[in-house]
Amino acid sequence: MNLQIDPQTTALIVVDMQNDFCHAEGFYARAADRIEPLGLDPQLVIDGIPPMAALLDAARAAGLFIVHTRIERDDSPDAVHLIHNVVAQTFGAVADAPGGPALTPGTWGAEIHDALAPQDGEYVVTKRSFSAFFGTDLETALRRRGIRTVILAGTVSYACVLHTAFDANVRDLDVIVASDGTASWAPDLQQPTLRIVDLILGGTAATGEIIEALALATREQ
Repeated sequence: MNLQIDPQTTALIVVDMQNDFCHAEGFYARAADRIEPLGLDPQLVIDGIPPMAALLDAARAAGLFIVHTRIERDDSPDAVHLIHNVVAQTFGAVADAPGGPALTPGTWGAEIHDALAPQDGEYVVTKRSFSAFFGTDLETALRRRGIRTVILAGTVSYACVLHTAFDANVRDLDVIVASDGTASWAPDLQQPTLRIVDLILGGTAATGEIIEALALATREQ
């Protein structure tokens, strides 16, 4: 992918890097024995933190608009989207696991991992569904700042990252997905997810390529 990034019109969206998803002591790491039989490995998300953190540092240095998303459990009877009922096989496997339920508002598990924690002034989106656009004011925030390109990092690549990429695309935003800056519990779904992005949604690039493009854009300003 030939990357040309304008920092003034580009946002980095870091998707759902919360303790329950990506900390070694988070809920899903503790419940690994329950989801590993489904072919899912929580360690893959934990291993994705270093390239994501490097990309976040570079985006900050280049002056990009930084967005963090977090998904929180909503068990109210009027909830629009009961996220833990969406993927019954995965979440059913951990429904009664110790230390749950996961992603409960106000808990440590629902907080964003310290390595990727928002800084003052960075935009935080709380969502109840896979897409960062559904039921949130993210689109308004991007439009007000003249954002035309979004770089996506975070987890889970085949769920919340991909849904957000689709919704960004239909809103006429250019989409770049960080290939090694997104992580998947399912190793067999990472490459197909990136292939979908390349074919119909925008493009993918390694974090190193994106960081290099950001550095070049900064020097040219």
